[in-house]
Amino acid sequence: MRAIATLYQHRRLLQAAVLQGLKARTSGNVLGAVWLVLYPLLFLLMYAVVFAHILQVRLPGLETADYVLTIFCGLVPFLAFSEAFGIGTPSLVANRGLLRNTLFPVELVVAKDVLVGHASMGFGMLMVWGACIYGGHLYLSHFAFPLIFLLQNVMALGLVWITATLTIFFRDLQQATPIIILFMMLVSPIAYTNDMVPLGLKPMLDFNPLARLMSLYRSALLDGHVPVADLLIFAGMAFIVFFVGFAFITRLKQLFADYV
Repeated sequence: MRAIATLYQHRRLLQAAVLQGLKARTSGNVLGAVWLVLYPLLFLLMYAVVFAHILQVRLPGLETADYVLTIFCGLVPFLAFSEAFGIGTPSLVANRGLLRNTLFPVELVVAKDVLVGHASMGFGMLMVWGACIYGGHLYLSHFAFPLIFLLQNVMALGLVWITATLTIFFRDLQQATPIIILFMMLVSPIAYTNDMVPLGLKPMLDFNPLARLMSLYRSALLDGHVPVADLLIFAGMAFIVFFVGFAFITRLKQLFADYV
């Protein structure tokens, strides 16, 4: 349980670093923190226009407003994940000075950027929640929403611990990161649901944790129930990735100084 103990032991340092990271992202902008709201809204607008009006995608039994909510429940969690993955993967290379700083553990360098990426999308996640309630979807299953978001952070942190470590030794991963994010966007059910995927491609969703994550959000916020089996499977996947990622970075961090 060293991973959890490390984060808890340095929680105040991590909290201060996350707050500083959020301030750095919004300072100097004309609109400042307003971008935290505009960013997910602009993405949602583009998706809604393309899929609901240009391509005229329709789901059986869903009105256009409910289809937009379906997109929203998949898009905003993906934006939070992609933000964390995009800024977290090159974080060790970008913060070379901190790798020799014994007061700031190297694991926290990655954790800070992952949490900043998710925190910057925090307003978007609250907008998802509010939009679902405004659309008439008010269920007890909404209480599972914070838990699902927490598990998303756990999974993302473990994964980015791995990719950030690999970037130290293979700098090409920095160039591949945007392509990986684009690929994950295409294979994740953002503007479509699992039922729309051809039978032969169903196994792709089973091995895609983002697909399971989006399904959990939609079930909890729109359908009014939480599939316990899927939640437990995702929780298991998230913590396995979390502990493997921590073991990976702690095992190799002694070599970082020789490669940066």
